[in-house]
Amino acid sequence: MQTPLHLWLIMTQKSLDKILIFEPQYKTVIWGGNRISQLKGEHLTQNNIGESWEISSIEGYESVVAEGPLKGMSISELSEQFGADFLGTDVVSRYGNKFPLLIKLLDAHDILSLQVHPNDAVAERYHNSHGKSEMWYVIDAKNDARIYCGLAETLSPESFDRHVNDKSIMDMVATYQSRPGQFYFIPAGTIHSIGAGNLIAEIQQSSDITYRVYDHDRTTSDGKPRELHLEQARAAIDYSHPTLVEPTAKCFADSTRSVVSTEHFTVDYYKVDGKAEIDCSEGSFTALLVTNGTADICADGQLRTVNAGHTVLIPASVKKITATGSAILLATHL
Repeated sequence: MQTPLHLWLIMTQKSLDKILIFEPQYKTVIWGGNRISQLKGEHLTQNNIGESWEISSIEGYESVVAEGPLKGMSISELSEQFGADFLGTDVVSRYGNKFPLLIKLLDAHDILSLQVHPNDAVAERYHNSHGKSEMWYVIDAKNDARIYCGLAETLSPESFDRHVNDKSIMDMVATYQSRPGQFYFIPAGTIHSIGAGNLIAEIQQSSDITYRVYDHDRTTSDGKPRELHLEQARAAIDYSHPTLVEPTAKCFADSTRSVVSTEHFTVDYYKVDGKAEIDCSEGSFTALLVTNGTADICADGQLRTVNAGHTVLIPASVKKITATGSAILLATHL
């Protein structure tokens, strides 16, 4: 519980840090493992950690500054107090003082449910919320790991019901051999799943809406089948075929701008070997996720060493960002 003194200090704080670090939120799930702690080089007491929410503005799961003079300040408080200096002019014009993305790490020790996310129109109808388009970057994958993404052949609402009922729905989903370094873009409406053995960085719209289609007959702790959301899924699925979108299962040998570019977010890929200039603009914040190696991040003269599995947020007011070292970075902005 925040004290009045704490709130007063927040409201009178004038200086916005150049590099913001947030407390990650670890989530225990039925399909989780232990590779997130290994990636981060940290000892975590939780078991079956499937998700690390690196930066979130979702109610009940808001990110909080981990250190420095703004320690304890939530991402919503930062947005309200610093506005466009924090979020960027483009972000504020579209979303107001609201951080619009959710950035995660995922460890699929077991296969995830087959699922679909709604687009903005469906999410508004059912939840009065934004939809959920997302992208995946494969940090690591075991030899037999698979990604399930999009339809393998044309599907209709009627054939969807039939394949769900006879438990053959996985046969209708396109399957890819998972390899480290691959990018996948999963627009809202795309049926998908992450197979066992994948360690993934996920960047998505700020939404926690998921419709389960099939869950491999798994049960909850009390022995009941996990809930499915078939009515909503029928409304959300894009039934067109093929549903291949770029990039799918694609790797990039060198640093590449706009690897994923959507109306909701853009992701740049940086393969740092020495020093790299990171694109930034006053129109948007820049979130930097180090997936491999170590990078020294410099933002307008403020320096921070960032190891694999960690994320920093650079406010839109920063004019220059550089990364030095040997690392792979995902830079996300609007």
